[in-house]
Amino acid sequence: MNAEFRPVAIRDRIQTLDVVRGFALLGIALMNVEFFNRPLGDLDAGMPAGATGIDFWAGWFVHVFVRGKFWTMFSLLFGMGFAVMLARAEQAGRGFFAPYLRRTLALAAFGALHFICLWTGDILFSYATGALLLMVVFYAKPQALLWLGVLLLACAAGFGVAGRLGHALPWQPMLGFGIPLLLLGVVAYALRRWPLSGLRAAGLALYLLPSLAMAIGGAVMMGQPPEAERDRIQLAEAKTPEQKQAVAEAIEKRAERRGEHARELAEETRVMRGGRYAEATAWRAQSFVKHLGPNMGFAFIVVGVFLLGAWFVRSGVMTDPAAHLRLFRQMAWIGIPLGLGMSLVAARIALTHVPGHNDGPFQLATGLAFFGNLPACIGYLAAVVLLFHGRWRRWLAQLAPVGRMALTNYLMQSALGTLFFYGYGLGHWGMPRGQQLLYVLAVFALQVLLSRWWLSRFRFGPIEWLWRWITYGTRPPLRLAAAA
Repeated sequence: MNAEFRPVAIRDRIQTLDVVRGFALLGIALMNVEFFNRPLGDLDAGMPAGATGIDFWAGWFVHVFVRGKFWTMFSLLFGMGFAVMLARAEQAGRGFFAPYLRRTLALAAFGALHFICLWTGDILFSYATGALLLMVVFYAKPQALLWLGVLLLACAAGFGVAGRLGHALPWQPMLGFGIPLLLLGVVAYALRRWPLSGLRAAGLALYLLPSLAMAIGGAVMMGQPPEAERDRIQLAEAKTPEQKQAVAEAIEKRAERRGEHARELAEETRVMRGGRYAEATAWRAQSFVKHLGPNMGFAFIVVGVFLLGAWFVRSGVMTDPAAHLRLFRQMAWIGIPLGLGMSLVAARIALTHVPGHNDGPFQLATGLAFFGNLPACIGYLAAVVLLFHGRWRRWLAQLAPVGRMALTNYLMQSALGTLFFYGYGLGHWGMPRGQQLLYVLAVFALQVLLSRWWLSRFRFGPIEWLWRWITYGTRPPLRLAAAA
């Protein structure tokens, strides 16, 4: 067969996935609103110092129960969507690679425009990058990836040796590309060797190993004295003028980096609090280019969660959740206490990063929290599925329209946020943390109503409709009457 690759019909949608998407959108909004009121450069700094009263507890609630759990859930859902599309294409004998490539490139364009025009906290571009890597894993030959990775690592080693002999050669790019290619080759081989269990094992490894390394590194650093004390000891132990100069230069460079970071935060605050839209857009465009490298690194972690999402579909767990309620109970009862327990321990160790004073404890806390985000996310997902297949079905079904329009609603949240908080809009930058959560609840309630109204008249959200048009190459009917 060579049937045309078409959009999923409304009757063929998995409603449970739409409900979970709607729930995830609420969590995403609760997390993101803070960084419409705070420089995004502070994303890895923990809770802001000095918060008190209701603002402290609102921030603490999001830090422990929300932060990191919902981008992970969206990543799981993205991987599930990939697996559903691939399975339906395989069952019907339809081509998959070209339409999914168009879909991914369109998502990258949406993400870039979102980042530059609305908000620097975009995750769509990272998802698109992760989707491209996912296609490499599924379609490239594992042997080719492995050999290319080994070759680049060998070149990096050779260039490094040449550098020590006085012949400077660019070994860093070789290392930067060699390690990812080697990892992708290992994952691709595992998926060919173990098509189902490999999805779960590779996904867990890609996600958990970085967090484990971060936590171990933080634990090791905890045994060290504060930075100022280390600098004093190194200066005292330096025996020659050259050694003393090297230590002094290292201290100076570190101070310069921190000063540059502080200036970047101040500039972002100035532009977003009081700058014109053109100035803010120019600043975001520069930031987009600057963050392309870190986005690539984050995309590898995202790929791990994508693979786990694909496992949920290929194993039948999410395509027939009613038949797997026992498994969902186990995931909820284990995942939520484990994940939130790790988040609570992490919060007890360190809530705020004070560079030079608590680097080790904060890195350990970050690693533990990152590790716990995945079980907490899976536990949340399982709890929603269980409630939806129980007495809460009628209430949770209200989230399904929001989930069906997830991309439109995600971008709408940013459009409203950029107009409400930034200086070129209503100028509410710096809203107290407790009020931020009330703002999110009001916006989400509006989205529930708007989504229900829209989908009573149209087949798709407006951005979803455009995305499908690009994906399948033909304009899908938008109005329900036209579809009939």
